[in-house]
Amino acid sequence: GVYLVPASQSIMHSFSKFNIKLKKTKVIYNSCNISKIETISDKVRSNIKNKNFFNVVMVGRLDPIKDQKTLIEAFSRLKIPNLKLKIIGKGPEYSNLYKLTKQYSLNPNEIFSGESFNIPEILGEADIFAFSTTKAEGFGIVLIEAMAANLPIIASDIPACREVLFDGIGGILVEAGNISEWEKGLRELINKKSIRDNLIKKNK
Repeated sequence: GVYLVPASQSIMHSFSKFNIKLKKTKVIYNSCNISKIETISDKVRSNIKNKNFFNVVMVGRLDPIKDQKTLIEAFSRLKIPNLKLKIIGKGPEYSNLYKLTKQYSLNPNEIFSGESFNIPEILGEADIFAFSTTKAEGFGIVLIEAMAANLPIIASDIPACREVLFDGIGGILVEAGNISEWEKGLRELINKKSIRDNLIKKNK
C-alpha cells in the first residue's frame, strides 16, 4: 500500500527491481522558475564586456553519484587556449577530484568554486553547461536550470538525462564515463557555434 511520487520516470522504473506493492504512482517532475533564471542569466551575460575566454560549467554535488572525474579528464585533453572549466558544488569527492586536477597539471583553485546559491548568475557566465553523471542520477534539476538560462548542454547518456533532454533534442548526449566521447563532444560544441545556437533555439 505504498504511495510513490518520484521526480522522474527513470526513478519510477528503478523501483521495478523491488518487490513492492504500490497502491498508487505518479511522477511529479522537479521544477524551477524559468522566467527568473532566464532574466538573471541574460542580464549577467549582457553585462560581460570584452570576454576573452570560453567557460564550461558544471553544477553538482561532488559525490560518487556524479562523475566530475570524466569531465575533468576530457577537459585536460582539449588543450584549447582561453578555455576554462568551472565546477560548482561541494561533497566527499572534493579531495580526490582536487588531486586529479593536479595530476593533469590543471589549476584546482580556478576549477572548483565550492557551493553556490547564485546558480542563475553562474549560468549567465557560462558558454556551455556540462553534466557528467552516472546511472544513479535521478533527475538533475540543474539541466532544466541550464535550459532556462539558454545554454547549450552536453550531458551523460543515462536515463535521467535522456528524459530531461528529450532523448538528445535538448542537448548533446555522450556515453557516461567515456573520456574520449566526452572530449569529442566538448570539442565539437566549443568549435561550432552553429551547434550551440541550434541547441539553445530548441530549448526555448
